Amino acid sequence: MLGVAERNVTEPLVRTEEEMLDAADALRRASQSIERHVEVIEGLATSIDPLRDSVNNLTTTMNALVEVLAPLAAAERGMHSAEHGVEHVERGIGHIFGRHGHDKPADASAGPVEPPAE
Repeated sequence: MLGVAERNVTEPLVRTEEEMLDAADALRRASQSIERHVEVIEGLATSIDPLRDSVNNLTTTMNALVEVLAPLAAAERGMHSAEHGVEHVERGIGHIFGRHGHDKPADASAGPVEPPAE
């Protein structure tokens, strides 16, 4: 009879001890996880300033590149305009006088075009 009573007393104590050990192990794992997260956050925090500096340097470099390439782009546009210069000038003159590309260009062999009488 004493064996049954002893077992009734010791079993809950053993279970409680196992549960406490499991809880302590869970706390240790949670603590290690938190430490790893803190390390990652510290790493991110220390990389923000160098990253900001890199972005600022890239922005400065891109602005300088745009300044250097702007004359080249203008020259290229000028070359493109020169290739189509006559048509471009004719369209510009047509806009001034109210023609917006609706009239076909006159035949060059027909002679000069006289302005309409007013």
